[in-house]
Amino acid sequence: MEDMRSRSEGSPEILYILPDEMREELSRPLGPVISTDESLFLSGKFVVSVGDVCSITLYHRGIMPHLAVLDGRTRRSSHTETETFEGYSVVRVRNPQGTISSELWSAVEKAMESAENTLIMVEGEEDLAALPCILMAPDGAYVVYGIPDEGMCVVKVDENARNKVRKALSMMRTEA
Repeated sequence: MEDMRSRSEGSPEILYILPDEMREELSRPLGPVISTDESLFLSGKFVVSVGDVCSITLYHRGIMPHLAVLDGRTRRSSHTETETFEGYSVVRVRNPQGTISSELWSAVEKAMESAENTLIMVEGEEDLAALPCILMAPDGAYVVYGIPDEGMCVVKVDENARNKVRKALSMMRTEA
C-alpha cells in the first residue's frame, strides 16, 4: 500500500484546473448512459470506474474494475463502503475540487501499467479523474463513471475518445 501524502507536504501540484465556463460542457456524458441493470455486459472486460456509487455498484455486481477511483463521498456526503474492495492495491492521493493533480495523474498512470487491481482513494474530489483514465486506458477498455440520478456513462476507449479528452484538457487552465 502506497500513501502519496507521506511523500510530500503542502498542496499537491495541479496539472489542470477546470474553468467555470467549461463546467457545463464537461457535465455532458462522454458516452452512452446506462442503468446499473445494463452494466452486466462489462463482465470480463477491462473496466475502469470513477465515482463511489458507480464503482461500488459494479463491484457488487461481480464486475471487478482494474482501477476504481473513489473519494469516499457521494453528493458531498461521506460514506464508508469503500472497504468492500478486497484484494485491491490502495493508493491515496490528493486532488482538490475542479482539478487534476499530479498525484492523481501519476497514480492513474501507474495503475494502468500494473497487473494488479488498484483502488485510488482521493482526498478531495475525483470528478475529473475520468479524463486521465480515458487518456491512459488501453484500446477497447471501458471507462465508467457515474451520472447522478441518471446512471453510469460508459466510454469505450479508442483514439476518438482520447481526442475528446485531449481537446478538453487543452481548454483547461494549467495555472491558478
